[in-house]
Amino acid sequence: MSTAPPGPTLADVLRGRRGRFLLALLLTEFAGAMQGIAYSTVLPVLARDLDGFTLFGATLAAGSVAAVLMLSFTAPILQRVPPLRVLVMATALYVVGAAMAVFAPAMGWVLAGTLVRGVAAGLLAGFGLGAIGALFDERERPRVFGLYALIWLLPSVVGPPLNALVTDWVGWRWAIGWPAVLVVVGRALIGLTVSAVPWRPGTEPTTVSARVGVGVGLALAVGSWGSANPTGWGLVALLAGITAGGAAIAAFLLRGMVGESRPLLAFALLCAAFFGAYELLSLTIIEGLGSTVLAAAGAVTGGLLAWSLVGLRPRPDARPDRATLGPVLVVGACLLLIVGVGVGGVAGIGTVIAGSVLAGVGMGAAYPLLSSEPFASATPAATVGTLIAFAEIAATAWATLLAGGLYSTLHGQGWPAASVLQLVFVVLAGIATAAAALAATRRKMGLP
Repeated sequence: MSTAPPGPTLADVLRGRRGRFLLALLLTEFAGAMQGIAYSTVLPVLARDLDGFTLFGATLAAGSVAAVLMLSFTAPILQRVPPLRVLVMATALYVVGAAMAVFAPAMGWVLAGTLVRGVAAGLLAGFGLGAIGALFDERERPRVFGLYALIWLLPSVVGPPLNALVTDWVGWRWAIGWPAVLVVVGRALIGLTVSAVPWRPGTEPTTVSARVGVGVGLALAVGSWGSANPTGWGLVALLAGITAGGAAIAAFLLRGMVGESRPLLAFALLCAAFFGAYELLSLTIIEGLGSTVLAAAGAVTGGLLAWSLVGLRPRPDARPDRATLGPVLVVGACLLLIVGVGVGGVAGIGTVIAGSVLAGVGMGAAYPLLSSEPFASATPAATVGTLIAFAEIAATAWATLLAGGLYSTLHGQGWPAASVLQLVFVVLAGIATAAAALAATRRKMGLP
């Protein structure tokens, strides 16, 4: 009986020029995570200082919407523009956006800077994932994507308290400014190693439809406006944005892939279910169960820690199939969250934390596999990288809009917080079920 060769080790994927390039990418991802968390931590302080709470919601969503819009055009850019030039363009845009926020005299400048940084993030995300697809083979990619999950662990644990301390000591401008320096350093290191990425100008038109991608961004923007509007028209806009956005995301991914598309669709739905629940964890603990920020932090950290540790060792040959098991575990996690909110008290808090950890285990099991399999298709690596980045960013923004928008609308109409949260987790469980069904029926690409 034949056995599969052993999987690649960390030393294998970090060796040589491509390993140095990957380390530079990971450093930049770490710095970007620190800055993203810094913005989330200090944005309320920033808005209060600049008297800009009317633009708070728009600023919160602006980066994701801009990244989605940029990713609509990224694939053809990557086919025609050399990697170093793409990196320079993305870094220049990033510096401009970060400076607009750091030196902002009013909240509108922060909003505009967030939009510019979102454009830069969309361009660089497609570049980085496309490079991974070109540099690493089908057995190495799951290990590489597992490292991305690990990189987010430290920022998630130390980022919020660290940036809170920096804000107290020297102000919010320093809190969002210092990670920007680290981002620029990381991108400079990418530039020094970018020659490791094979590239030649694309000769065929890309399969990605920019018009559909723009439609996703516009639908999310309309839904975001509706979620912040307590009127009847606001509810109509929210539901229209959710419906149109979901349909447009699916159309964008289906049109972009050549051949088997179910792994990519399952990946998008997995991200939607996980991040939709993740964004509501603190709200569930604090508002739904009446507990403390400390307990909420425990739930958030528990899920991220489980994801990082499980994702560090992907198992593409395991039985049962981890790409299918992962979404199933996220379904179970959503059910635990529903039960926890219903039970209440200390038992309810413990159940919610257990649900968060279970969701992290599911994400760690499936994320590296479903995000790497599409590279084995006939679609060019640059296009696949753009599609994977689009799937994660757009699906996360869509799920956040769905979960947060439903909560804001229904709770604003008098529904108890616990009832709304349970309803939202039921919807997210359905999304995770769809992800499991697609993963279970997919044709595994590029795996032995």
